Amino acid sequence: MIQAFFLPKDAREAQHLTDMTRILEAYRQKQGLIWIDFSAPTAEETDVLLDGFGFHPVAVQTCREVNSQPLVHSYEGYLFMVIHAVNLQAQAALVDTLEVDIFWGRNFVLTYHQVPVKSIEDMLATCSKDCPVLMGRGADFLMHAIVDRIIDSFSPTLDRMEYLLEELEIQIFQRPTDALLHRLLDLKQTVSSLARVAGAQRDVVGRLLRGEFAPITKQAMAYWHDAYDHLVRMVQTTETHRDLINTARETYMSVVSNRTNAIMKLLTFITTVFMPLTFIAGIYGMNYAFMPPKDEPWGFYACLGAMLVMALGMVWFFRRRRWI
Repeated sequence: MIQAFFLPKDAREAQHLTDMTRILEAYRQKQGLIWIDFSAPTAEETDVLLDGFGFHPVAVQTCREVNSQPLVHSYEGYLFMVIHAVNLQAQAALVDTLEVDIFWGRNFVLTYHQVPVKSIEDMLATCSKDCPVLMGRGADFLMHAIVDRIIDSFSPTLDRMEYLLEELEIQIFQRPTDALLHRLLDLKQTVSSLARVAGAQRDVVGRLLRGEFAPITKQAMAYWHDAYDHLVRMVQTTETHRDLINTARETYMSVVSNRTNAIMKLLTFITTVFMPLTFIAGIYGMNYAFMPPKDEPWGFYACLGAMLVMALGMVWFFRRRRWI
């Protein structure tokens, strides 16, 4: 699906365009500001990036591919940026990211994503209600609004990661199982992926703030600094989560080891207590003709009594030494 919002110069009302011919006409005017969104486009619609808009083939090929790392490149008359949004539809502890490709020039912003992205959909809904306010200050402010909304989408996911981690820490002490360890490893993989993406996006925004590219005005620079601060905090949060996960995994191994030691201690205690009893039973199980008091009526009970006294004596000795 392709749609656009076009705000002509000095206009108070924005035009919502869905016809590609009208979108290209508005784009070629080089007046006002137009935001074009490609959501789950077909191969033919993607070709318009090259044939209709005249973007660089390398940038268009990056759009066709998926799982590109966050980056920013400068081409003649525009910037090309790749950032990632969180897939809020992901279940359990596994969370993936969605690539958003952005072409950004003085009079236009074009967003391209192969699957629907909630952050972009929310921005489009906001733009349809109050487009002059969102687009009236220029492309750099519109770009900041889009990128900032994408960055903010990470916060609920990181909060959920923290909640899941707290749950896992409680379960580690209650009932450490193999399934719990697998969930912990899945959570570590997810947090590591988010940390890698957040770090790369921090570097991308940092390049914009260092003045490597021209489109950002001084008025918009403060807003981009705020977005950069959000990314720095996000990176710090993911690093903290990763450290906590490593600590939780070490705690899991310690708890499992302690429980194993407790079980081995109990089994060793039982074996030690029954060892002399087995020795007595083995002696009186030998087939000798004379073995007192085997032939006496009370011999069986005397043997059982000796076994009981020996077992109780060993238990008393172990408790006295605080071994049990």
